[in-house]
Amino acid sequence: MKSALTTVAFFAVLAGCDPVEDELGDPGDLDPSLEGPADDVELADAEDLVSSEESALRHCYCRAPYACVHSSSPSHMYSGAHWAMRKAGVSDSSLIQTYGDVRASVGTHCPESGTTWSAATDIASGSSPCARTRALRRQGFAAWYRVPPSFSRHIHAVYAGAPEMKQSLKNQVASFLQGRNGLASNGVDSICPITAAEKAAVIAAREHRYPCSPGGLYCGTDVVWGYRNTLYRCNSNHTASAVRSCRRGCDINPSGIADACR
Repeated sequence: MKSALTTVAFFAVLAGCDPVEDELGDPGDLDPSLEGPADDVELADAEDLVSSEESALRHCYCRAPYACVHSSSPSHMYSGAHWAMRKAGVSDSSLIQTYGDVRASVGTHCPESGTTWSAATDIASGSSPCARTRALRRQGFAAWYRVPPSFSRHIHAVYAGAPEMKQSLKNQVASFLQGRNGLASNGVDSICPITAAEKAAVIAAREHRYPCSPGGLYCGTDVVWGYRNTLYRCNSNHTASAVRSCRRGCDINPSGIADACR
């Protein structure tokens, strides 16, 4: 676990929009040939960024009020992505960036159009980076473990089921489904190689296909696709029909216990 001093130093650098070294869990002895060129960056989407002249002056890519700032609050994640992350066994305390304007990300973490959240999230790699990356993939994230020299050690995760997504992130999901790294180099992901089952889980999230149990009651984003505070019943064909809107919110319960309005 990082010390308080390390954490403060990490966010102090992040607030300045420079590449960071967060000194997260070491995956072991990586082959340097697998790390990619030192100037490799996330795939960019020019139409979502401020002008190149403005970004060159400020090293910022997002539009105001998100330029040169960041958040690690789960409130800036799409609700379905947040729940999928929790189902993958990743807690909110592991969030590094839910939206942000770090220079190395070249705008991929800017909020999606018309929203306050980004479909891309940076997550602490923990003590078993590939295991955590694979758990996120199984919940619908196109996820990669990023390593030096191009990046600090962290997991970059794009939730394929997000209802809004900038073109650069759609391109990253497409890169993932080809077994590649989602970067400008588009190299094969050799750090935590992508499996066929992980690709299938990301496709299912992108197409909003979830294996609900016929007759079961589910809050939206818990197995069924829908609004987070609406209760749904799973049909025999595994589609879902709304039962009621939950004015006080919908409680997602452990497996085997029906979800319910509060």
